[in-house]
Amino acid sequence: MLDKPSRRPTLTGGNMETALQPDQPGTGAASRWSIISPLVAAVLVMLTFLTLSRPPLDLDVDTDTSLSAVLNYAHQHHLQFGTGLVFTYGPLGYLMFFYYSPHAARTRLVVETALCLTVAVGLCLVAWRLRLVWRCLLLGVFIFLGANIETRTDLVIETGCLCWGLLCFIESGRRLVLAAAAFTGLAAFGALAKVSILFGAGLYVVLLAGAMALRRQPLLGAGMLSGFCAGIALGWMAAGQDLSHLGIYLVNAFAVVRGYNQTLCWEALPSVERDGFLVLLLAVGAVVLRASNALGAQEKHRTWSRGLLLAWLGSFLFLAWKHGLAHGDSFHVVYFFGSVPVLAATLEVLPCESRACRLGARGLGAVACVLSVVTLQSWFFTPVARSLQQPFRNFGYSAHCLLRPAQYLRRMDEAVAARRDEARLPALRDAIGRARVDVFGERQVYAVLNDLNYRPRPVFQSYVACTPRLMRLNEQFYLSARAPEYVMFGLGGIDRRFPPVEDALALRDVLINYAPVGGEGGFMLLKAQAAQPARLALLSEGTVRRGKRIDLQGFGNTNLWLEVNLEPTVAGRLREFFYRPPTVRLAAWREPGKRLLTRRRAPAVMLAAGFLASPLLLRNEDVQDLYAGKPLSRPAAFSVELLPGQEHFWQEAVRFRVYGIQNMHVTTER
Repeated sequence: MLDKPSRRPTLTGGNMETALQPDQPGTGAASRWSIISPLVAAVLVMLTFLTLSRPPLDLDVDTDTSLSAVLNYAHQHHLQFGTGLVFTYGPLGYLMFFYYSPHAARTRLVVETALCLTVAVGLCLVAWRLRLVWRCLLLGVFIFLGANIETRTDLVIETGCLCWGLLCFIESGRRLVLAAAAFTGLAAFGALAKVSILFGAGLYVVLLAGAMALRRQPLLGAGMLSGFCAGIALGWMAAGQDLSHLGIYLVNAFAVVRGYNQTLCWEALPSVERDGFLVLLLAVGAVVLRASNALGAQEKHRTWSRGLLLAWLGSFLFLAWKHGLAHGDSFHVVYFFGSVPVLAATLEVLPCESRACRLGARGLGAVACVLSVVTLQSWFFTPVARSLQQPFRNFGYSAHCLLRPAQYLRRMDEAVAARRDEARLPALRDAIGRARVDVFGERQVYAVLNDLNYRPRPVFQSYVACTPRLMRLNEQFYLSARAPEYVMFGLGGIDRRFPPVEDALALRDVLINYAPVGGEGGFMLLKAQAAQPARLALLSEGTVRRGKRIDLQGFGNTNLWLEVNLEPTVAGRLREFFYRPPTVRLAAWREPGKRLLTRRRAPAVMLAAGFLASPLLLRNEDVQDLYAGKPLSRPAAFSVELLPGQEHFWQEAVRFRVYGIQNMHVTTER
């Protein structure tokens, strides 16, 4: 005779209920179904949001097509991250990027399926601990959002970390071990795929390990920490990386994250930004109310456990906020508004002693959920009828692709072949041959699709070389023996930036050491002539007030390098950490106070690194005129301008240094 399963009081969905011990064997068909049903549901749910890669878009406009191409190229040619490549993605990034590549396509399909199934299982295990109405709400919200958010890989990974992490707080026995193992594996994969996940996942693991120690599971906590580190090391080597480069990869990864935070900041629409702040406040309230009364009286070290739970949920919400609203564009904003409803619904799995706190958290979470969905539907999704149908379309498409993978891969290969035909540059290909070539700008996909001997500088897309440290990495590359013999050159800034501030040191070195030998498809082809560092002579330095002109008219035809230091106040530093830095614009003037030449964005950290101030180069045509010796526009003054109401975020004094570039020989004037 089977023994009756032992029972214990368990807080589920905020109420004290009697539940089966997770580790005890169940009885009969009902027990087997309780195990099988969430797994079956996970497979069905997974098909509605499966992150199948799609063909790349416009090769000229969309910078992500080039990023995807370089990630696959890097893996195919065993380029080393941390030393050879420094970017926002890691050595496994090619397995999660949303654009298709024929390289490792079958492996990618398996990884995508396994990743989404792991997330779906964690989601369904959390849902199955809830009452039916909350279970349906959680699954329905995620299915709707996951199906309608196109670039949803970040949302999928973070949802998996959230669900498996919550299970680590509330499960016990074998299920706890399973949750810890799934969370650790998912975190290690994400850390090797994308830099922004790396530091968040590391923080999550540390907090969960502390929670395990408080639950008298120190070995499991230590296993999570060691498993996370070992998973990163093993995945690093499996991706063809030298283990000795892992340390410098982490150092440079932090530099990239910091640079992104300081420079890639775009304001969202005012109404979207307003809704974002309101959703954040509501979500913070729900998290604080729920976490501060969670885990029940039977939990050992309850106060410390609640503190770790609050820190864990708070870090998840904070990173979602920074990743979403700090950037402000539709690509990132949807991530924040998609994360909050899932977080609000999963909070219901946490036991809660206080009925008032439980109801308060539910109310705040419900309002945050509704406002998030309304904002997404109003601004970013297709019309309501089509949005509601999208999960069903995704289900059919994903099922068809998995049941007939050969057809899916063939369609994708044909789409990439069409892009390859669009990218053909026969003249440049004949001129370059098998010589080493780099691409200055953001259109590296052309070098890859033309099968050139592409040898990228470490920070291979110019807009990411946004801090002095990252710029120096590229400068060192161009002055070393690894420098390319050719450069496919394209000048232009993203987000309406002043073009010369992007990858400014490498731009200066290219103009000094390379000369034009041809062009095609919007590229200038430059060939190496020398490898000289810039020789600078200090001409002037001083201080001006914000918004006042830095006078350059006394330097005539001299080629000028300008460094501008605009220091934030304490309020400015706090704003940068919790939200984003204020917008800074650089204006170039024909004469001090007369005739504006251009006004563009120029983040303060990029101005501090310096930029080519004279001649004024805004597009490829200007660079062509420079090499041809034609008259060039030379600003007589520059000014640093702030948006109204943001002056208190910056100190009053703006320091500057003006240098003459002695070995860049351009003397004509317009």
